[in-house]
Amino acid sequence: MEKDHKGPRDSKIVYFPNLTAKLVNKGMSALKQKKFKESLNYFQQLIEMEPDHPQGNIGVVLSLVELGQLEDAKVKCDEILKKDIGEYYDVLQIYISILIQLGDYEDVVEILEAVIQEQSLPPQMAENFYQLLYFSRKMAEDESQGLDVKNEIPESVSPTDLNNLESQLKSGDSKQQWQAVQSIEMPDHPEIREQLKRYLTYPDGNPSLKTIVLQMLKDGPAHETVNVHKFGKSIDIHTGDLEDIPEGQFYRLVKKIIVHELEQNNPTLLEMAVQIWDHYLFMVYPFQPEPLNEQLWAVAVLEVAHRLNGLEFDGDELQIAFSLDEQTVEEVVEKILEIERISVKDIGLPDDQPN
Repeated sequence: MEKDHKGPRDSKIVYFPNLTAKLVNKGMSALKQKKFKESLNYFQQLIEMEPDHPQGNIGVVLSLVELGQLEDAKVKCDEILKKDIGEYYDVLQIYISILIQLGDYEDVVEILEAVIQEQSLPPQMAENFYQLLYFSRKMAEDESQGLDVKNEIPESVSPTDLNNLESQLKSGDSKQQWQAVQSIEMPDHPEIREQLKRYLTYPDGNPSLKTIVLQMLKDGPAHETVNVHKFGKSIDIHTGDLEDIPEGQFYRLVKKIIVHELEQNNPTLLEMAVQIWDHYLFMVYPFQPEPLNEQLWAVAVLEVAHRLNGLEFDGDELQIAFSLDEQTVEEVVEKILEIERISVKDIGLPDDQPN
């Protein structure tokens, strides 16, 4: 009798139709409302039903992060990567973000070096990974060496190394330029610093890499005036006056409008729109967007985000509300799209790795 009673309980559970979709919706709704314990509960129920459900697994990670349970989020994200659940690079970005919040910079460097060496990165991810690699290397070195050691300047640099660095930086090949900057171990050495300052003036210098070089000079022990050439324009700027990226009131005003328009209706598109805005500023840095009209740039970014996702954007109401001319908006849209085209064409990625 007892055996017969247990039989049905041991049989496969049949869930209500559309229950997974309902749990996804409830979990996402709780996340948006910042009810992170509730969202975690919904997503955990979901992966109990479907262990490899992409949204369920990512939802658990995001909920844990928001609850401040970073170590648990790290373990879960590592598990997702090993099981190859969801979009690999999207999950990897979340994982790297968690590691940085935990201060595990050496792990970040190890992972990104392996990914960059072994795989052909999607253009839209590559620049971000290169930037994260550079800054994580710097943070790891600062932690291991300490401030006093970090600021020591070696007596000399090999002439061969200097010649190779100059040759790579002067080449019109973005890949060689990236490799040259990544290979620098003593960016604060006076001779290397001079090479980097000259690189900022080269017309064929990669604009994204020039931004990273500017940050290297900004973070160095000596502040000085440098000349920067980008997109046919030139500017003299003191490295001590440089802001972090992205930063500044104009950046925040544009982002505020973007968030207001998309936060409730399309949070996924919101994330991409903010990335487009961040990326544009990163590429043109230290120049300011022109003209300095936050409504104009916000509408243009929204238009680009929709276009890149194959979506229609009805911006007429916003243009009327902000008294914007359609032609002016289109001109700014083209500026942003041109940056995206340059980024894909001149990303500086390694060629596909041989098998």
